[in-house]
Amino acid sequence: MPSTTVPSKIEWPDILNESVHTSDDVDIGDIYALSRDFVVVKRGIIHKIHYYYIPINKVEGWDGNVLWLKITEDEVKRNYERDRNPNPLRYSLKDYPAYSGATYPELMIISPKGEKIAYTDTTTAQTEKEEERVIYKCDLCDSQFRTEEELSRHVPASH
Repeated sequence: MPSTTVPSKIEWPDILNESVHTSDDVDIGDIYALSRDFVVVKRGIIHKIHYYYIPINKVEGWDGNVLWLKITEDEVKRNYERDRNPNPLRYSLKDYPAYSGATYPELMIISPKGEKIAYTDTTTAQTEKEEERVIYKCDLCDSQFRTEEELSRHVPASH
């Protein structure tokens, strides 16, 4: 079981590929690149990739699982979306760690936001024996399904 304790000190490069949420609690993607001035968030796959070049001063902090922003999803899309890959000579990327810019500002550690999401629940079987089952949750509308197949049918039909 993962620890819920937030480390007292963590460095920016340690959170490459981690999830980024806006102040309105929208997951806008993962940290793709870093510089001393920007966090570049990558959202999407193959032909529908979006890059958000978010100034570091718009970051609220790291809660041990998610990097939280001080701005909304709408602000991110409106002000910081760019249609270009970050230059590996100016940014630290997981696959291109050559960037050695000036030191990063301190990464604020914050308390976890909201309630923890339960990915399993305990039900009592007819034999009175407890068993865990996976909850399949749609990441777009929060609907829950009993099977992965039900979720897979829901997504294209509803979104």
